[in-house]
Amino acid sequence: MQKKAPNKVLAPIVIAGITIGFLASAYKYIFAAKKRTEIERNKQQLKNDAPDQKKSV
Repeated sequence: MQKKAPNKVLAPIVIAGITIGFLASAYKYIFAAKKRTEIERNKQQLKNDAPDQKKSV
């Protein structure tokens, strides 16, 4: 019985696909966290500004 040679085309494609998926997930995570902190900062500023407006009136 002969041993079948490993597929030399499929393995690099699978590895590249996994790598691209990992990098895309990391990219999304980084920028989602950045947007989330900006949104929280804006909400905090709105909360801080709201009492000032009531005092002015």
